[in-house]
Amino acid sequence: MKKTDKGVSLLEVLLVIGIMVMVIPKVYENIENHLNNVRWQNAAEHANTYNTAVRNYVADNASTLLAGSLPKTITPATLIQKGYLKSGFSESNFGQSYITGIAKNSKTSRLEALTCSNGGQSLSEAGMRSVASMIEGLGGYINSSKQAIGAGGGWSDTPSNYGLNCATGHIAMALVGADLQESDRLYRYSITNRPDLNRMHTAIDMNSNNLNNVGTLNGNAAALSGDISARNGTFSGAISGNTATTNGDITSNNGWLVTKNSKGWMNSTYGGGWYMSDSSWLRSVNNKGIYTGGQVKGGTVRADGRLYTGEYLQLEKTATAGASCSPNGLVGRDSTGAILSCQSGVWRALGGKLKVTQLSSTGYLGQFDFCAIARMEMLRILITAR
Repeated sequence: MKKTDKGVSLLEVLLVIGIMVMVIPKVYENIENHLNNVRWQNAAEHANTYNTAVRNYVADNASTLLAGSLPKTITPATLIQKGYLKSGFSESNFGQSYITGIAKNSKTSRLEALTCSNGGQSLSEAGMRSVASMIEGLGGYINSSKQAIGAGGGWSDTPSNYGLNCATGHIAMALVGADLQESDRLYRYSITNRPDLNRMHTAIDMNSNNLNNVGTLNGNAAALSGDISARNGTFSGAISGNTATTNGDITSNNGWLVTKNSKGWMNSTYGGGWYMSDSSWLRSVNNKGIYTGGQVKGGTVRADGRLYTGEYLQLEKTATAGASCSPNGLVGRDSTGAILSCQSGVWRALGGKLKVTQLSSTGYLGQFDFCAIARMEMLRILITAR
C-alpha cells in the first residue's frame, strides 16, 4: 500500500519557531557579551597606557611638583606635549576623557595621583568592574556615591582631595607610594638640583653598538681591545705601549727622548743611527759615518785609522824649539809656523836646524892672518894669505 507524503505539519513548524525564540536571545546575549569584553579589554589597555605615562611624568617631575602648588591636574594633552604619550594617542575612551589629580600625602609627604574619566558614555556596573579588573595596578571605578572604589573593593579614595569632580559610571586609577618614586631609567634631560637622575648605577652594555656625537668623555680609565682614532691628544701622565707610529714629528718641550738597554735612535730606511752599549761611548749604528758641513768639536779626537783633511791642518797652539815636551812623537809649530817634533823629550825642528856659534877675533900671525868666521858642529878655519 502506498503511503502519501502530506508535508510538514503545523505542529512541527510551531515547535521549530518555539525553539528559535528561546535560543536566539541567548545567542544574541553571548555575542553582545563577547563584543563588550573586547571593548572593555581595549578600554583597559588604553587606560594602562595613559596610567604609565602619568607614572613617568610624576616621577620625572617630583621635585618640581612638590615645590609647587598642589593639588595639580594634568590631562592627556599635557602628557602628549611633554612627550610622555605619542602625538597620535587618543585623548578619549568610550567618548570619556582622562583627567588626573596630583596631591601630596599629608603623612608621608609623598606624591599620590588619582585618575578618573569624565564625559562620554557612562558604563554599566558590570562594565566598570570588568574594565577596572583589567587595569594594571590599582584599577577602579566611580560608584554611586562618587567615590573611587578598587575593582575588588581593595581601596577607596575621594576625588575631591585631588581637585577632581568625577561622575558615576566612569573608571578610576590610583598611583601611590613606590609607583611615583623617581624612575630608574636614565634621564635624557637635567632636572634642577637632581644630578642623581642623570647618573648610572651599573655598567652599560652597548652590544657592540656605537656611541655617537659625544662632546667630551670624562672618566678614570679606558680599556679598549681595538684602535683609537683621534685628531689630537693631550696626556698629563705616562703613555705605555709596544710600538708607536706617527706620520709627523715627535716633539718634546721640556724632556728627553729616553731609551733603555742598548737601544737608541735608528733610521729604518738607511740603517744608521745612534745607540749606547756601555757607560762611556755614543756609538754609530752599523758603524755609519758622520757627515756634516759644520764643525765637529770635542775634547780630543782619536782616529784608529788614517786622518785625512781635504784642505790644511791648522795647529793653533805654539811650542818653542829646545823646550821640553811629552810624549815623543808630538807634532807642533813655533811662533813663525815652522813645524816642530817632540824628540827625546825636546821640541826639535824637522830636518835639523843649524846651530851656529859665532866667534870673532883678530891677531897678528906673522905673515898670515887668522879669521874664524863660524862653527858648525866643528871648527873650520879659513886662512888666507895677506
